[in-house]
Amino acid sequence: MPLNLDSGPGEGGSQFYDKLRFNAQGGVWYMKSGDEETRFNDGFQAVFDMDNLQTGWSRFNGSFLDFIADPSLETSAPKPADETEEDKWKRSFKVLAFSNDAFGGVVEFMHQARTVTAAFSELYADYEGKKADGKLPVVKVKGSPKKVGDYYAPDWAVAKMADRPDAFNGGASAPAAEPSPADAEF
Repeated sequence: MPLNLDSGPGEGGSQFYDKLRFNAQGGVWYMKSGDEETRFNDGFQAVFDMDNLQTGWSRFNGSFLDFIADPSLETSAPKPADETEEDKWKRSFKVLAFSNDAFGGVVEFMHQARTVTAAFSELYADYEGKKADGKLPVVKVKGSPKKVGDYYAPDWAVAKMADRPDAFNGGASAPAAEPSPADAEF
């Protein structure tokens, strides 16, 4: 009997994306692509795939964030056991973002800092208030973040709703050869 180890498309291990990062201690946005970093000092605009948003538990393992997804947005996965004081699992989110101009395609944005998760909850509520059938939010991110105590939170808002970019369909990480007119602005 063969082993059932094929994850299938879109179920982990099948697609790797460049990483969009926000440093909550320094208030800096940047994209990590291999060993290269691109900073977004003037902000950017991107479509966030809120239809496929994941929430869950994450921890920094010394190199990157481990992530355990919730079964749904309404149901939390059980919290994994903390192995050490430094090895704490925290609530987090993971979402894909698309911009030809800023990223050259699709990137993954994941965070666990409280200032960022609180700001993302507000952004999600803004999206839910403007949600239209089949439309996704075009998020305008300002280059200057908000100071929250000793840390920073993203300063962002839903600028408008737009059709789902083709780049989200089929896991394409490269931009389409000819962007659609709706994609031209981001």
